[in-house]
Formats: sequence, structure tokens, C-alpha cells
Amino acid sequence: MLVTLRQLQYVIAVAETGSFSKAADLVAAEQSTVSQQIRVLEDRLGVDIFDRKGLPIKLTHEGEQIIVQAKEIISRVETMLKPFKSKPNRFG
Repeated sequence: MLVTLRQLQYVIAVAETGSFSKAADLVAAEQSTVSQQIRVLEDRLGVDIFDRKGLPIKLTHEGEQIIVQAKEIISRVETMLKPFKSKPNRFG
């Protein structure tokens, strides 16, 4: 099962904003892309991450568990990359 960092970023953004369109603005993506990628992730996991009835959109019970892990994963990746952000890349 493939889960991408971008999908996790989308999930976090929707959870924080309560809206797919606001999340899309936050992550500089199209609303349809955010929605589609979250649906792909939900299909892969076999659970609904969000309760889409009403606004703001809310996390399901499973979504609450997923968001904790998603934030931890993103944090770990950012920590891993931090020492290298100030260095020029090998192509530049």
C-alpha cells in the first residue's frame, strides 16, 4: 500500500481548515486534487477519514487516529530535511 507525504499533507490541511477548498489554497493545489487524493488514501486504508456531512468537515474516529500519525510523519520528515535546507543542492 502506497501512502504519499502529499496525501498526508492534504489530510492535515483539511483537518486544520475544515474545508477541501481552503485546504487546497493552503497547500497550493486544486480542490479536486486534494479531494481525489484523500479519497484514494481512504480507499487504500479502507476507512473514511472525514465525515463530509455538513461544514466544517470533521474527522471520523479513524481520521482522528490517522491525523496524529500523519502529523508525526510529516514532522519527522521535516526534521530529517532541516539540516540540508540551507545547503545548495547537488544540481545547483
